[in-house]
Amino acid sequence: MATRRTRKHGGSKERKERKEGGERKERKEGGKRKTKKKGASDWTNKVMAIYRDMKKKDASVKLGAAMKEASRLKKAGKL
Repeated sequence: MATRRTRKHGGSKERKERKEGGERKERKEGGKRKTKKKGASDWTNKVMAIYRDMKKKDASVKLGAAMKEASRLKKAGKL
């Protein structure tokens, strides 16, 4: 059997009231969430520094390669 869909924002009564000049419900003004912008993390700064160095040597290098290199250096205790 098919399920019956229900209306989310009012049924026929509400539409009748609007047609007859009834008041329409006002929407609440939703404010945007205020968040503080954070700077780049230490890890991101280190990866980007390695990426820039690698980019100077080879222009076709990808960011993923810099992440792998940074991870390798961190595990070795050099970063």
